[in-house]
Amino acid sequence: MAFENNVPSIVNPVVDGLRDISARRAATISNMIDEAAKHGLDDQFAYDAVWTYGADNGKEFSQQLGEHPTFRQFADDFGRDHNEQIYEMERVVDNDDELEIHFHYCPYVTEWVKQSKNPEQIARLCDVAMAGDHAFAQEFSCLDFTLEGTIAKGDPVCTLRFVRRKDHELAKDGQGFIKTKKAA
Repeated sequence: MAFENNVPSIVNPVVDGLRDISARRAATISNMIDEAAKHGLDDQFAYDAVWTYGADNGKEFSQQLGEHPTFRQFADDFGRDHNEQIYEMERVVDNDDELEIHFHYCPYVTEWVKQSKNPEQIARLCDVAMAGDHAFAQEFSCLDFTLEGTIAKGDPVCTLRFVRRKDHELAKDGQGFIKTKKAA
């Protein structure tokens, strides 16, 4: 696996600088795991740390959306920051029940390839890095998250899918979703 499709199409000094920061994060994760292995440790510590980081980010994002964020609020705001260009994000599905985003570029994979990591190592490093996304999504009771493919595992894009939980119904004003009580 050569990751030949992982080539950025958005190239400018600002985005390149932000990607460099992401690459440094990728190198840090990889180097920490390599050093831990020299001391007989597995990579679970890194997975756990990235999970905590993602959960913290999810809590912060949730608070920015308000007291009871709806699926529509999440879908409208998620990925609308600098990350949209860094990862060349494309909203493939965006409706009241589902948000599917394709990431067309991954600076983490680029860095791990530069570090001469093999495909299996890159796939596991991606699992560690994506722990943060899984934890982030768990902070939202209105949705379920699945990672349906990654560049690191040989797919042409990373596919992130967020689906509105069925126990969250359209609010009467049509402006979002509120959790409804299930019948006893």
